[in-house]
Amino acid sequence: MRTLKSPIPSGANERAWLSRVMHNLFIDAIRRRGARKEDVLVDVAAPADDADDAWWHSLTAADVRAVVDRLPEDQRTAFVMFAFDGKSYTEIAEAQGIAKATVGTRILRARQRIRELLLEERGRG
Repeated sequence: MRTLKSPIPSGANERAWLSRVMHNLFIDAIRRRGARKEDVLVDVAAPADDADDAWWHSLTAADVRAVVDRLPEDQRTAFVMFAFDGKSYTEIAEAQGIAKATVGTRILRARQRIRELLLEERGRG
């Protein structure tokens, strides 16, 4: 019978080790999600209250980019760096000299405004 060796380094705190493993799995999942840019387009465009109307399925990256160009500069810069350039909130914050929480707020507001503009263009807003 073969004995399995514990993956926990000897002398390590098991709880801390498991916490680190779970943290790393979470980060990997976030990175995988970030690699799929089409998710960003769906998050931006898909109206939550209009699930039966699938007009947003036909949106292209060019449609979204055209609307993104109409955003205020601070929101546009943060959104483009995040959605199209794949930058993290930390990287965006450092590049713009703002707080990480401010980056999140700008991206959230950009997504909301993009949705509003797309709905207006299609006569649904």
